[in-house]
Amino acid sequence: MVSAILMAGYKNKMEVKRYSKIVAEHYGEKFIETGYRPLREFKTIIDGEKKSMPVIQFTLEKLFANDLIDEIIVVGHQMLLEQRLGNFISKFEKPCRLINQNTRISAEIIERFNIIKRKVRYNSIAGNLIKGYAASKACKEKKHALFVASDSPLTTIEFMEQFLHIVRKHQEQAAIIFPAILIDAQKDMMDRSPLKLLNDTEYELPGLRDSHNRQGFRLSSLMFANPHLFDINTANTAYSLRKALNPNAQLTLFKITRNLGYPNVYSKYFVRKDLSIKEVENIVSAFFKGRLKLIPMTGEESTYDYDGTDFEYQMLAKMLDTS
Repeated sequence: MVSAILMAGYKNKMEVKRYSKIVAEHYGEKFIETGYRPLREFKTIIDGEKKSMPVIQFTLEKLFANDLIDEIIVVGHQMLLEQRLGNFISKFEKPCRLINQNTRISAEIIERFNIIKRKVRYNSIAGNLIKGYAASKACKEKKHALFVASDSPLTTIEFMEQFLHIVRKHQEQAAIIFPAILIDAQKDMMDRSPLKLLNDTEYELPGLRDSHNRQGFRLSSLMFANPHLFDINTANTAYSLRKALNPNAQLTLFKITRNLGYPNVYSKYFVRKDLSIKEVENIVSAFFKGRLKLIPMTGEESTYDYDGTDFEYQMLAKMLDTS
């Protein structure tokens, strides 16, 4: 059985302002979210009736229904989550615990995971990740846990279960396992460009290839990881670089990979166009100081998330209203 950590953190007003500026400058999108994003309401059709519920509830329902998961830990705004979802959560027998994002990381956890405080602030992505994990059975048993984004309402229970079955084969060798989702087009339905890579893994997928035999991939809303096996101090930097097509992110990535002993990554991707999935695994493994495994899979809907822009809201609202 698996512990699920549902990541429902939030940014302060200064961070939101800075992020909205990046979104406008690099992506030409309008940032509309001013409240607590996991509680943004979306309408959908359930048993023939139109209902409205918070974006996080779409994922919570699937975690409760998933027989492979025996506990859920939610890290975020504890008071708002309790007010909005307390009655919903209480209907289920499966344990579900809420952890306050603003809770400090205990001295015992700081020591166990060799945390450097200036790199892992208590309310950052890495801070929330480690607090959620520390509260789980998986941490007590030093096992992997399933980390799930709270803003990807179209991720299906079938996709979660498929991924959890596949990771059994790799969890002994890998500290972190991600699904690499095939995007079988130049852009996905959210108008986002995929990362083009040669698929040199055992998981071959049919689909569109460019003239260099590359396929397009994006990460999904899931991660299977064991923080005992990688350096948690690297997590915030990795998360900040997730939008790899941002010019600033590209420059930072180039500097990081060069320092890791991979000086030609920029050329391999943009000039020679022969960067492969296994090479990405090796580079990121060196950065995390723990083995990364990417699993090519289908399931484009699992990559659709709500980051707070008007375009994302309109697109997701349309998809959910017809699902």
